[in-house]
Amino acid sequence: MTKTQNARKKKYYTLGELTDLAAKRGYMLDFNNARQVFELKDKKHHNKWCWIVRPSNGIKVGQVRECKMQEWNELLDFNIVRLEKNAENISTLI
Repeated sequence: MTKTQNARKKKYYTLGELTDLAAKRGYMLDFNNARQVFELKDKKHHNKWCWIVRPSNGIKVGQVRECKMQEWNELLDFNIVRLEKNAENISTLI
């Protein structure tokens, strides 16, 4: 392996790394192969879940390599906030 190959920065997460990243934040990230979409679930309350969508347009993310690492970090943050807001809105209706 040359120095150039070693010096390259990693651009993409693996599915396992994304799952671990979500777990550190208290959530489970699953890939629904049939629907080609990522599902984010609260570890403590499995009925609290959402699909991973882009904040700019609301389109669902369907592949790990569709987004680079920084974008995945932002996507997880955005969708966790979105999930919590939806849970708060539902609890105020009850």
